[in-house]
Amino acid sequence: MMAWLRLAFGNLRVNRRRTAITLLSVAVGVGGLVFIWAFIDGINAQMINNMTGYVTGDLKVHQRGFHDDREMNIALAERRNLAGEVSAVTGVAATTPRVMGHALASGADQSRALQVMGVDSATEPRVTRLDRSIVRGRYLAAGNEILVGVDAASALDVSPGDELVLVVQAADGSIGADRFEVVGVFETGIKRIDGFLAQMPLASAQALYAFQGRFTEIAARVQDADQLDQVVGAVRDRLQGHDVEVLGWPALMPSLVQMVAFHDAVAYIVIFVVFVVVAAGIVNTILMSVLERSREFGVMLALGTPGSRVVWLVLLETTILAGLGYLLGLVLGLSLTGYFGRYGLDFSAYIKAMDTMPGLSGIVYPTIEFQRLVVIGVVVVSVALLAAALPAWKASRNSPLEAMGARRKVINRIRRIHWQVTSDHRLLIFAQMALRSVFRNPRRSVITGSATAFGLAAYLFLYAFADGFFEQMIQNSTQQLSGHVQVMEAGHAVDLSPALRIADSPTLLRQLRARPEVEAAAPRVVLRAMVANPGKSLPVELVGIAPEQERAVTELAGYIEQGAYVQPGDQGVVIGRKLAEELDARLGDKLVITVQQAGGDLASGAQAIRGIYRTGSDLFDSEYAFVDIEAARRLGSLQGDEASRIALRLSDRAGSAALARTLNKSLSGDGLVAQDWETLLPVVVQMVEMSQVDFYLILSVVFVVVAIGVMNTMVMSVMERTRELGVMLALGTRGAQLLLTIVFEAFFLAVLGMVAGTLAGGALVYWLNQAGIDLSSISGALETIPGITDRVYPVLMFDHVWLPSLLLFLCSVTVALYPAWRAARLDPVEAIHHG
Repeated sequence: MMAWLRLAFGNLRVNRRRTAITLLSVAVGVGGLVFIWAFIDGINAQMINNMTGYVTGDLKVHQRGFHDDREMNIALAERRNLAGEVSAVTGVAATTPRVMGHALASGADQSRALQVMGVDSATEPRVTRLDRSIVRGRYLAAGNEILVGVDAASALDVSPGDELVLVVQAADGSIGADRFEVVGVFETGIKRIDGFLAQMPLASAQALYAFQGRFTEIAARVQDADQLDQVVGAVRDRLQGHDVEVLGWPALMPSLVQMVAFHDAVAYIVIFVVFVVVAAGIVNTILMSVLERSREFGVMLALGTPGSRVVWLVLLETTILAGLGYLLGLVLGLSLTGYFGRYGLDFSAYIKAMDTMPGLSGIVYPTIEFQRLVVIGVVVVSVALLAAALPAWKASRNSPLEAMGARRKVINRIRRIHWQVTSDHRLLIFAQMALRSVFRNPRRSVITGSATAFGLAAYLFLYAFADGFFEQMIQNSTQQLSGHVQVMEAGHAVDLSPALRIADSPTLLRQLRARPEVEAAAPRVVLRAMVANPGKSLPVELVGIAPEQERAVTELAGYIEQGAYVQPGDQGVVIGRKLAEELDARLGDKLVITVQQAGGDLASGAQAIRGIYRTGSDLFDSEYAFVDIEAARRLGSLQGDEASRIALRLSDRAGSAALARTLNKSLSGDGLVAQDWETLLPVVVQMVEMSQVDFYLILSVVFVVVAIGVMNTMVMSVMERTRELGVMLALGTRGAQLLLTIVFEAFFLAVLGMVAGTLAGGALVYWLNQAGIDLSSISGALETIPGITDRVYPVLMFDHVWLPSLLLFLCSVTVALYPAWRAARLDPVEAIHHG
């Protein structure tokens, strides 16, 4: 064995250039895979750490049934001292009691629905770290104090020292209200927390919700996050007989688990594509490396070396090359990951998009997981061995004379074919010589061109997947609610205040419908509200619509799953399937809807559920409720034909920005503004932009891997032909002519690769466009992504793929310059004696 190892290392040292090229191909591929996977794992780790660190803790104890029903009367009695019982369990670092509820918070002129946490200010900081995120004021002490996030404070226009009025549905079903002083403002960088979470002292929350002597939950922090399951089991054992449920964060936040699963699913798609590209580069390099040594293997066979030994030697050398390349790739990938793991990747420009991913802030820190490195290593070595096995086996079965003389026979045969193909065509001499080289060794040409083909096919698939994802998001979001353009009074998009209204909406509707680009227009009244039944209350956006006019603008009527769509003059409400499940409500049940009126007073009304819709997006299905526009006007104290907004549907979505600009010029004197769908749906736009940044990052890695692969195969191709090139130089071919010939050859190979890649990638995208990519297994992850359903249909957009395709083509040609330059500088005598 040692003898064979010495021989293998000796062979690798003899041709250092070939060894270096192969190592470079493997190392760049491995480094790219390590970084991409670390980037995706970093997103997942940050979401988990932030949500458990700021809000939930690692585990919670509830009275049995609370987690499913969320009814406050399913409570833990304070006298049972369950917090002390949980603290005594090995592995639990700290515990804290809480009261969780929802409230409609009102400042001087604004209102907002908040999730309220009543906390023990002495023990809460041991479980979560929200107290360390205060940017103004101080943490909680006692009394009627409240701590709000920076975005909630901005929306409510409050600062430390100001007062908020909170209206809630108490545990006994009554409506409770009280005033609270804002003592602090926190900032976590997570919109979902900064905009909709508030903390108050535990005793104040118990008084507000009529909850004296009871808790909704006990939260705990564990000492070792990797031992969470064991600690949860131990707490369950400890609390047997108390009729409680003990849940770790995965059970508490299934949407977060599903979001991680969604990222993993997308990651596996992307990683698989990158693996294919990396594997293609490794296969090409290894194949060229083995094929180049046909004469060497012929000499070994002539000297009596058994064919099995030749195969063994090639596989041993390949294992060494793959192993060393893997180690070098680890160094490259870990160095890159370590740098960004320390300084982070700044995505703060896309902070609204981050809001769709619970717990994600503006700076992402890549994270290394050991098992990923093992998978990459196993795949890379396996691919390299498979790539070397077939050509090594074929070489071992050739006779020595065939192995040493095959080149001349192939050249003579292909020259005759080439002459028959090209003799009647008038081509530039250098193009003829390049075509001759391409035709003469089709196996080498296929190997070289396949690097470009795999790269282009990977590009087309990734872009089609991304564009299909984004197009579905935009199409569904505009069809379900926003329309293409909305007109409203300036400022209404920020706070939905009923005081901001369009006074003469019928006249404006007639003017807007008269525009040629407008297909339909519909008035709306939009209010922030709380909906409640006897057991629970939740925040929603209440939308009053004129049913028949709304049908022409959006397609909500087509999503009705039970009951009926909103009817003119009806006193019923239509809610989403997710909201109905959270409220445990059915058709015919009555909901109490509470809103802040234009004058600042609170108003409530009871509405029966007339319909339940399901769009496939749980985000939409849980946050919007629809009533007849007249009922919304009465609740919000709007008069006559007043409306909050007018929504427009255009004949061409692409014209929305231009129409909004035109309308803003004509409406500015009336205090009205027009906003296109991109302004109305910043979350969607920023998700598209952020995801495009992600894809550009991934595609950049793919681009580098493809470029290195193409360059390696071109260099190998030139090295394989060293003797031939030496003969050409000896016969008087100038170096510049040889360089131009090789560049022409690279051009033709790039064209062939681009054609093959376009056909392969286009066929794959077409098939998936018809069948769709089924994401139903992770549908829960899609609930926070607006407009996305559980099946994505890839779509190719020429405007998006022509530039990267052109760059890939230019790259495939440009990388030939180095091997061409090397060939032009060959010494004819040394080249003829090569190999």
